[in-house]
Amino acid sequence: MEEKKNEAKKNKIIIFSCGACFLLFVAILILVMVSGAIRDIEIFENANFVEVEATIVEYREYIVDSYTDYSTYYEYKSPNGGIYTGCWQSRIKTEEEAKAQIGMKVPIYIDDELKLQTKSLKVDKTGVIVGGIFGSICLLVSIGLFSYLAIPLARWLKCQAKIRGVGYKEDNDINRPRNYSFLHKMIMLFTVFAIAGCIGALISKENAYQKYINAQFVEVAGEIYDYKEFEKDNSPYFVTYYKYLGVDGKEYSGAWQNDIYSKEDAEAAIGNQVPLFYDEELGVFKSMRDLEPVSNPNHTLNIILVVVFVVLFVNSLARFIRFIIRNERYKKQQG
Repeated sequence: MEEKKNEAKKNKIIIFSCGACFLLFVAILILVMVSGAIRDIEIFENANFVEVEATIVEYREYIVDSYTDYSTYYEYKSPNGGIYTGCWQSRIKTEEEAKAQIGMKVPIYIDDELKLQTKSLKVDKTGVIVGGIFGSICLLVSIGLFSYLAIPLARWLKCQAKIRGVGYKEDNDINRPRNYSFLHKMIMLFTVFAIAGCIGALISKENAYQKYINAQFVEVAGEIYDYKEFEKDNSPYFVTYYKYLGVDGKEYSGAWQNDIYSKEDAEAAIGNQVPLFYDEELGVFKSMRDLEPVSNPNHTLNIILVVVFVVLFVNSLARFIRFIIRNERYKKQQG
């Protein structure tokens, strides 16, 4: 009967512990995202935005669930060489309406020093507030569960110790120390790789962001140097390719146009100059819209993970050393 009660307590502790750990993980994840959003909002609110006129330069067609709509994109070149692009309007129903926007001047706001741009100076903080409240609730509930489990867990451990006849003190003169060295070696090995991975990811994200915000794109001229023939649905089409030799001596190349249906047009394009955008660190792009934006990375989660893995490593290292000392003491007593 007593064993069933102990088993029921054990299962209850396990279930509540899993729930507490899950809520703690959710809380940390949400609060990390919220802290990143708050930092972005602070940067946005402290930016020195200036209103400028951008130009609608193209539109794109999107097909989702057999439904077709269009989006238009703007571009603005600042006096000191910065290029700003983005989507101006999405979900346009007809191609004629999207095409009619080409060349239209539209107002945007930029901070050329921080490389920031926006279509509106209004900041929606609803998501941050809701996320902060939900994350805080999860954190408080998880802390409450851990506090609630502290006393039952201590009682259950005490009961288990009594059942095994161990008590709280270990008799080193009789009992051989339990050997968990292999487990602790695996934990230390895993945590070393995990710490290295977290730090590497942190450095990689920061480097990518620094390259992005420090990019100085200049418009350069590439050259169409080749074309290739392909076939789709038994119909031939041609793709032209450009190349550009950077100031560092590195050659950049890529596809320029892939919707040519005449071999004569493809051949005629050979040798033509085409506009490209070049940065020494990021390379060459056909359009600034091809540059994927890199947001300011939030390293809070990586730092938390590093701290957790460091604690696990130190704990296993201490237990491993403790085992070695106790094992040597046991051998001397037996010898």
